[in-house]
Amino acid sequence: MPGSSLRSLQTRMRRALLHAVFFGMILGLGLAGCRRKKALTEPAPAAEPTPSAIAAIPPPKPVPLPVIPRKPMEVAQLFQGISFLHKLGVKDSERLASLEREEPGSYTVEIEVTVKKPRPSRTLEDFHSNDPELAKILGGIPDFPDQAKVSPAFDKIYRLKEDWIRERLGQLDQLLSRHNYYDCETVLEFTAAKTGRRALVFKGDMDVNTDGSDGDRNITVDSSSRFFQPQTSFRWKKQTGRENPFLTATKDRLAELKAEYAVKGLSPERNAQLKAGIEMLSRRVYDLKTWSFLVAATDPFIVLPGFMMRTADGETPLAGVGDYAVVIYGGKAYPAVVGDAGPSFKFGEASLRLCQELNPRSSSLSRPISELKVGYLVFPGTAEEPAPPDLDHWHKRCATLLEEIGLTSVNLHSWENLVQPWPTPTPTPAPTPASEPVPSPAPNPSTTETPAAPVEPSDGASAEPVPAPPQKAPEEPEAAQATPEEG
Repeated sequence: MPGSSLRSLQTRMRRALLHAVFFGMILGLGLAGCRRKKALTEPAPAAEPTPSAIAAIPPPKPVPLPVIPRKPMEVAQLFQGISFLHKLGVKDSERLASLEREEPGSYTVEIEVTVKKPRPSRTLEDFHSNDPELAKILGGIPDFPDQAKVSPAFDKIYRLKEDWIRERLGQLDQLLSRHNYYDCETVLEFTAAKTGRRALVFKGDMDVNTDGSDGDRNITVDSSSRFFQPQTSFRWKKQTGRENPFLTATKDRLAELKAEYAVKGLSPERNAQLKAGIEMLSRRVYDLKTWSFLVAATDPFIVLPGFMMRTADGETPLAGVGDYAVVIYGGKAYPAVVGDAGPSFKFGEASLRLCQELNPRSSSLSRPISELKVGYLVFPGTAEEPAPPDLDHWHKRCATLLEEIGLTSVNLHSWENLVQPWPTPTPTPAPTPASEPVPSPAPNPSTTETPAAPVEPSDGASAEPVPAPPQKAPEEPEAAQATPEEG
């Protein structure tokens, strides 16, 4: 028995061992399949390089950073197109910060304005370099520019610009802009050999003038420009009783200044401002009551620097208010007059009517011509007795003056009169006079017949009415004068 039990136990152990080996093989095959599947789906890790291989690999080239151009804020844009050159200078000090803070010279900014004064155009080549079309027209004038001379006014206008800048070096926002410094390219004085007709030849840009008012003419005036003035230098005596449209507002403003000036305790600076304002508005009230003026929206005129029309030390002014002028631009000529005096340091200004003819987009906020391509011919000593503009007469005079300097082939523009007549007032109908009653005939005093006794009226009967005494017809009232609407 013991032997059979031992053999039985050995048999079971062999079977268990065989089962273990069998299951182990199956498990090994399954794990191998999983590893194979993973190997097919994932890349095998790269083998680690040896130290010698690492030394042989060149280092990667550095990727350059993108170059972003430096764009600092241009200070010149804040100051009328003027270029500012700047650098910082630092000096070591032996003093403490608390002491340097109190020293004005420790932290300073030095300003030096440098401008290049231009030379004037003298030859046709100079004109041609900027505007061949204008050079061609001016080249049609006999002996021009050979017999022309540069006017001293060219040098003076640039000296006045320099004075303006010098006086405002501490106020950078008040300096002349680059545009307004370089606004005049030449001033030439010319005399035609055959006729002796004098002419001034200017070349520059053109800005807009919106000034002027006139109560006598039916014109709508736009006064919205911040630089608007109701007066112009060209003026003539008022011819009607119609009030200037800006007189009432000027009187009201004058009254306001006078009321403030009467207040006690104002600062000397404010009192000086009020006094100057009162004097200016008092003169304006007188002018608006007395004169009529050109109106920029309807009348073609140009503006010259004031110093050119003033006398000094007995000298003859270069030109005068009312002198005839011709503006040349784009191959065409435009009749005009010298209508106003502008700042002495600035050139190139014309009425809104003239500007919009050259460039329809012109306005008080948009100049017509920015380039120095406008020619101005002014004929000194040709002013006539001041009167309301007669555009047909102006055209004839300018055509004659152009002929006198030998310029006959230019296309001279004809202006249309934009001023409308006042509407005819509708008369007020006169009231119909009341008809006079016819009185009863008076009794004949020669008759001896005794009048009959009055008959008492019976019920329902009315006595004969007694005629009322004749009434005086009402006097016809004067027809009220209709006031035409003012523009």
